[in-house]
Amino acid sequence: MNTFSPVKYVGVIALTLVLLALLYSSAFFYQLGALVSAEYWIHDAQIVKRDLLAQNREKQKLLFVAGSSAFFGIDSDRIERVLGISTINMGVSMNRPFDFMLKEIAPYIEPGDIVVLPLEYGYYSPGVPYTEWLTSQIMAWDPDYFRDLEPREKLEFMFSVVPQRVLLGAITKAMGERLESVRARRLKSSQEILSLVRDAWSQPDYHPEKIYSFLNIDPHGDARLRTPEAPRPFGKDPYELDVDFVESTYFWGNLRDFVVSCHARDIAVYIAWPPVVKNELDFTSPRVSNSIRQIAGRLHDMRIPILGHPPDSQYDAKWFTDHIYHLTLEGRAEHTTRLLSYLMAELHHASP
Repeated sequence: MNTFSPVKYVGVIALTLVLLALLYSSAFFYQLGALVSAEYWIHDAQIVKRDLLAQNREKQKLLFVAGSSAFFGIDSDRIERVLGISTINMGVSMNRPFDFMLKEIAPYIEPGDIVVLPLEYGYYSPGVPYTEWLTSQIMAWDPDYFRDLEPREKLEFMFSVVPQRVLLGAITKAMGERLESVRARRLKSSQEILSLVRDAWSQPDYHPEKIYSFLNIDPHGDARLRTPEAPRPFGKDPYELDVDFVESTYFWGNLRDFVVSCHARDIAVYIAWPPVVKNELDFTSPRVSNSIRQIAGRLHDMRIPILGHPPDSQYDAKWFTDHIYHLTLEGRAEHTTRLLSYLMAELHHASP
């Protein structure tokens, strides 16, 4: 007569969980690099911008580091001509984590350089590096990023991936060679990307076909092309700032470490405010004003100079394109004028 054995029952459950974990891990590693639908233009754009950093490594340089608000909103060539400092726009997408952007520029900045962080307001909110968006993108077009992580970070990364994404990756990996849409996502080599973009730069009348493409990057890292579309419909709080302020250990810890390292090497760091649509962010709201006050207070404690004031970066809706952070050429010109005035005042104040 069979009798119930708790030990045997627990053992079966444990073995089942181990087998499932092994199966899931095998599927996870198998699908790394699967060419699922993703923003491959970011992979290409990062190669172009890192090359700009490498080409200017030995020069004094000014870097703008943020998301797409910087990519579309700053005229780096004009700033370089006025200040006489090589200027590179490192803005790509605000979905890229903050520490990801800092690690990208760290090998290239030298004493005397200037780093300006015109961060979108979402960066100041609580967050973690391994978002669902990031893990999906990294697994598709930069699996070496995962492979280079420390064991603890690898586990954190893996636990951040939703199972459906692993299944999609495994199916895509297995079917990839048979699907034209997957073959079309083939990653270009760095040499191919740089050759194509330099050829574009050599053409005086070059006009890119796509907005979100490495071929829409000029020699300073700015976007060339703008979309004629109106901004998307605004939500109740499109900039997600009208909320109770909660300090992000992830953001402030990474910023503090970066600033301490820069100050020790005589690298200047500034914060600037991103462009926003006028009347879509109520700076008189108690929660918005409290958030701004808390952010500014922490920046002051870290001895990070702030360029301008948030309300000064408001612009009419007609100066925005397909996104609440993307400026038209007219908007970019005005935003650059204001940034230049702040920078000139700060650099004059900092000069001996």
